[in-house]
Amino acid sequence: MCVSRLAAAASDDRAPAAAQDDGPDVVFEFDDFDDDETWDVIESFDEDELYELNASRSDADADDTYFDSYSHLGIHREMIGDAARTGAYLDAIEAHRPQIEGKVVLDVGCGTGILSMFAARCGARKVYAVDASGITRHTRRLVKDNGFDGTIEVIKGKMEDVDIPEKVDVIVSEWMGYALLFESMLPSVVDARDRYLAPGGLVLPNEAAVKVALLSDRDRWDGAVTFWEDVYGLDFSALIPAAKRDWHADPPVQTVPADKLASEPVDAIEPIDCATVELERLYEPIAGDVRMVASRTCDVHGLALWFDVDFYGKVKLSTGPDADSTHWYQTVLMFDEPVAMREGDALCGTIELEPGANPGERRTLNVYFNYDVVEGGKEEEDGLVEPDDRERFQRWTVQ
Repeated sequence: MCVSRLAAAASDDRAPAAAQDDGPDVVFEFDDFDDDETWDVIESFDEDELYELNASRSDADADDTYFDSYSHLGIHREMIGDAARTGAYLDAIEAHRPQIEGKVVLDVGCGTGILSMFAARCGARKVYAVDASGITRHTRRLVKDNGFDGTIEVIKGKMEDVDIPEKVDVIVSEWMGYALLFESMLPSVVDARDRYLAPGGLVLPNEAAVKVALLSDRDRWDGAVTFWEDVYGLDFSALIPAAKRDWHADPPVQTVPADKLASEPVDAIEPIDCATVELERLYEPIAGDVRMVASRTCDVHGLALWFDVDFYGKVKLSTGPDADSTHWYQTVLMFDEPVAMREGDALCGTIELEPGANPGERRTLNVYFNYDVVEGGKEEEDGLVEPDDRERFQRWTVQ
């Protein structure tokens, strides 16, 4: 579930001091003024007041924007038309027919209700289809037109605010965003699990993993950076720092050809067990140590990030470069400068995924990477460079 991209700025307070910008924390923009009264207004704000002003718009406004984006058919057309995505869910639901037939199913973030209808078609006794967006006005009609109005109950509202009158045997949800955790939908699924899933019940999918690999893509680098060095005989290289800031503030989500990967993929963080992960954990930064070994001698321009989800070993959905293309593509995290690596060298460090911490930014995702390069054949203590000794730091905001 990820097509819309929310615009928000993110705090740099988790970056090492040396990596933080010295720029202003607040920017005011005016068309034109030269009066002292306007300056008095600006100077009257202090940091706490500005935070409270932003907080008044906060997560409720971000949620409204988020859910409104799913009220329009275009986004659902793209998701349903994603054959890898929709086909995997169909296969997974049908593979669990024995656990669904005659049972109660909860579909969190049901959209058009297609997964609910898959479950009803597999013999579910009752399906609760919950969605907070305006798409539910269409969902009810689709449920009726397909003859499931006696089985599927469509409920409009945020999952956290909805009351289901009974325990459920299966929870199904397509909650994943770019880099897995963008949009922060998993907490809604876990909240539903904790309140309504019967003992021994299923969560589909039950496991999710974030994958990361080295990216060597000179064409991408040239298109974003080298391009500005000579523009029709003019020097536009002054724009290069801004171009680099852009890809940190809003990393591209694009197809990464498999031959642009310069290492085997590894888990960026420990895979998430959707049946047991604690709700509080999902609001905290999640970190993982990584070691990516260069498969060839090349310049590494960044990282490629994607995810895989598993349905109890019966069906797997991968959004990686080697899998069928999906609407999630891959998230491209470009470095400030290329890193020269020889075959066998290892890029080692810690990746941290953090939901936006500031008011109104909960559905964004900050990615931090603290790393260094270890020459091939050399071993590190415990297999990793100690954090304080790492020489390089990168930060991106997926939004």
